[in-house]
Amino acid sequence: MRSACARRPNAAAAPPCPLSGRFPQAPTDVDSDERACAYIAGQAPCRWGPLGSRDPLPPLAGPIVPPPALPPRAAAADVAAARERRRRHPLYASISLELLKEVINSRLFTTVRDSLGLTYDVSFEVMMFDRVRTGWFSVNVTSYPDKIHDALAASLAVLRELRASPVTARELMRAKRTLITRHESDLKDNVYWLGLLTHLQSPGVPYKRVECLRDLRAMYEAATVDDIYEAYDCLAIGEDEVFSCVGTSGKAPPPAPDTARLAAIYGPGPAQQAVPQGPLPADVAAAVAAGLSKLFGGQQAAAAAAAAAAPAAAQQQGGGGGAANGAAAANGAAASAAAAAIGQQQAGGQPLAVLTAMLAAAQSAKNLKAFQSQEGAAAAAAQQQQQQQQQQQQDRPEA
Repeated sequence: MRSACARRPNAAAAPPCPLSGRFPQAPTDVDSDERACAYIAGQAPCRWGPLGSRDPLPPLAGPIVPPPALPPRAAAADVAAARERRRRHPLYASISLELLKEVINSRLFTTVRDSLGLTYDVSFEVMMFDRVRTGWFSVNVTSYPDKIHDALAASLAVLRELRASPVTARELMRAKRTLITRHESDLKDNVYWLGLLTHLQSPGVPYKRVECLRDLRAMYEAATVDDIYEAYDCLAIGEDEVFSCVGTSGKAPPPAPDTARLAAIYGPGPAQQAVPQGPLPADVAAAVAAGLSKLFGGQQAAAAAAAAAAPAAAQQQGGGGGAANGAAAANGAAASAAAAAIGQQQAGGQPLAVLTAMLAAAQSAKNLKAFQSQEGAAAAAAQQQQQQQQQQQQDRPEA
């Protein structure tokens, strides 16, 4: 299953365990405030080595050479030679992904927040590792329960439209300026230096050498739009490749998404796959409960949840209509993928991304509370100021 939706029940019916029937729930405090968070995740390229390759790293061929500085109107042959030299640099993949991240974040903020007004905060992140030959990307968007599906669909549409709406030279320059400025500012921080020096002499990360620190700024400055698109083409953003989930809280269930309207406005969302109906298998329920308990604590609650999983699932299946059964099937499939990643550790990066998405969606929904508090305080201050102005106008003597 490529899409899952987890909803926090109302305060009176909040279960004490991380597994409620067929709906895997991340254990959070009872929350009656209406807020929601959506998460999109998929595979991304590795930090080191050729973009898109997950094979073992080959040894470096020759010394690490900094990228050449080309004049504004360089010949085509010189541009091609410079790009090939730049692509052989160990920093090429990470630099291209960082620039891509800045471009997508800028577009998400401009479109989903400013133009559509669907969210307070939306972000695109790429997780890269030094020694693991894989990676993943994620989009995290917060909103209200009645807008969260629009926000999710709009974010996914922005992520997929980079080919239809090409990256401009202005966007590239803005991304370069942001990253270079951030790098120069972070050089004053010891923690940033420790991150740069980590694994520098490790045989497990043979591509990370002192020359990478030397050429970091030069690689940013030499990057082109073609580099961004080479990294973009390595993201798994197809209809059957992305994972998405929605976590909500509040006193009432959120409205069901209007898939036909969302597809007409934003394009197709994550592919839905048919899942057999029925309660979670006992081993799957136990693996999910144990995995969530390991992350959040409470092994006794996990054991109780695993013992009660089968009858609770049977009760859940007995009630509700077609929409409830569809949601149950979605969460059952997500739980199966999560269990395979936690209990067996054999399913690779994508099922692990499902679990990460479900946990992050439930936990990150709390982040909207701060924004709501700020909005309420600003509204109260504006109302108070308006009342003071009205009072001053009433107290002013007539001419």
